[in-house]
Amino acid sequence: MMLVKIQEQIVDNFLIPSFTLTKGEIVIIQLPGGSFFRPLEFALIDIITGKATYNNVELVSPLRYVEPFKESWFRQHFFPLTVGTYLNKNANKTNPVYQKIYDIKWITPNTKVQTLASTPQRQLALYTTLSWTNDFIFDLTGIGAQGGQEIYNFVKTTVHSGGSAILLDWTDEFKNDCTKFIQAKYLGKKNV
Repeated sequence: MMLVKIQEQIVDNFLIPSFTLTKGEIVIIQLPGGSFFRPLEFALIDIITGKATYNNVELVSPLRYVEPFKESWFRQHFFPLTVGTYLNKNANKTNPVYQKIYDIKWITPNTKVQTLASTPQRQLALYTTLSWTNDFIFDLTGIGAQGGQEIYNFVKTTVHSGGSAILLDWTDEFKNDCTKFIQAKYLGKKNV
């Protein structure tokens, strides 16, 4: 079943080639690295999750973005969020996949999320997203090579079980381990 179909698009001065995403597929969209290109990533997330509309984009079923954990300075210092509170607030309790975070033996419901390294934080967000849907878009920003491989392997397992995923990435590390590999091409600055 097709979930997303995007015809060739120009987004923030980048050419995004045509592609489709169907159940059981992982599509990787390689973007240039660096903070200068974050608006392109956010624009693609908005398009694929259905928050923004573009011509020639067909969303049969919008994907859900695996939102990285964020906490305000005030909350972090005075009322830090625990794993249990985060899951109670954000996870779908009817799907037990959210509890996979506790497979990491040192994580408990009372563990403060801010004390987790980047990989367990992203796993927490991923498992929470998977409690709602197995069709999602994610990135590996701030995740080391080993953690990225671990998360990607889990995503592959999810996709093989009937899910689908789009990875926004800055490298071609998983180029030969996905269904489709798309490269965004920079077209240059617009003339004003």
